[in-house]
Amino acid sequence: MPYVLGPHCFEPAVVLAPMAGVTDRPFRQLCRRLGADLVVGEMVSSDLSLYHTAKTRRRLDHAGEPEPVIVQIAGYDPRMLAEAARFNVDHGAQVIDINMGCPAKKVC
Repeated sequence: MPYVLGPHCFEPAVVLAPMAGVTDRPFRQLCRRLGADLVVGEMVSSDLSLYHTAKTRRRLDHAGEPEPVIVQIAGYDPRMLAEAARFNVDHGAQVIDINMGCPAKKVC
């Protein structure tokens, strides 16, 4: 059964899950070369006040990556999640994955 995500169709789909401290750009590129259909960047916080940090800017840099660009946002406040989703879409994300329960401290 094919996996359809917007205009993209994968059969079967190999998906690299987001992992803070692991799925940086070089790792995502390697996984794509080795056959992953979809890769998700490292989790980023829904707190936009943290988006000025070098760590978060690095996590949000998807320049030159193949489509679809998928960003996972971690948070619990609906307004903050919506603002972070809009920000990420405005900066190239095509898919937003919302994580509402991960306790990873590496995200900030």
